[in-house]
Amino acid sequence: MSMHIMRSAIEGKQTTFGEAKEHLGQEEFTLANWDYDKGYLDRQLDDKAMVFIRIPVEVRDGELDDSQALIEFGTPFVLRHVYRTGNEEDIGYYSSQYAAPLLNQFQEPIDEDAALDQAWIQKAQEVLSRVEKSPIFT
Repeated sequence: MSMHIMRSAIEGKQTTFGEAKEHLGQEEFTLANWDYDKGYLDRQLDDKAMVFIRIPVEVRDGELDDSQALIEFGTPFVLRHVYRTGNEEDIGYYSSQYAAPLLNQFQEPIDEDAALDQAWIQKAQEVLSRVEKSPIFT
């Protein structure tokens, strides 16, 4: 797994989970790897569910699955996880862009040091630039 940290104006900003879900959902972000006091907002960047832009969030008041929960944004990063595709494709893990990251995230990576192409970092920066212009951050 490789990653690239992205400095952003959203770091430390706070809003409700409902507002974040509404506005970041327009950029195809979904809640991933969460519990009631922290989690990540992820957006898939590739068509194989191996490259994501991930925004950490921490709950400051409430519980994360509540739309009124107050959350604070952490430092975004780009994440590349190269997982095995062989037999999983035959049983449907690979068939959905939404299911693949959920099912494949528990697999051991094929190459833990897989390089993160500059093109993915650039694409993530473009997405992050649009997110930073969201009304919840201005």
